[in-house]
Amino acid sequence: MLATDHAELDGLLDELFAAFEAGVVRHIYQRLDLFWARLAMHIRAEHLHLFPAVLEACLTGKQISRRATAPEVARDKISALQKDHNFFMRELVSAIKQTRELLRETNRQEISKSLADVRKTIVAVKIRLEAHNELEETEVYEWADDLLAAAERGDLNEKMRRELDRLPPRFQKKLRS
Repeated sequence: MLATDHAELDGLLDELFAAFEAGVVRHIYQRLDLFWARLAMHIRAEHLHLFPAVLEACLTGKQISRRATAPEVARDKISALQKDHNFFMRELVSAIKQTRELLRETNRQEISKSLADVRKTIVAVKIRLEAHNELEETEVYEWADDLLAAAERGDLNEKMRRELDRLPPRFQKKLRS
């Protein structure tokens, strides 16, 4: 489920880069805001549910398959992923603030320069996100399968699905119209 969400987030990033190509600040801001909100929902699902479930299972020695990982390895990799999450949110908030200010800007040169800076920030997020997602998909998500019984995985997936479905109200309104 979370790997599928990665693909959806990649699609939102593609839409954001297309908006940069068009150069309409309002469209860039809207797509950036949506990407940031959706990534935050994804991160929340991992922080509140996936990471604690994997760490608890590692620490208690539960193992459904022989591929389970050592608790220290899981803790270190999850810690690195959490640092990535902090980087993503910090950089995206900065980009959103900068883009929001551009909504009021009238100087075309200033807009162009600032958009180039924002785009550079988003490129850095995209590059780090690719490596980050690879680690999650090839290791951490697999650990959930290796450490949790089918019923536990079902419960975990339901909890994460609820987080992924909690779209902020400002986007729900747009979807209804």
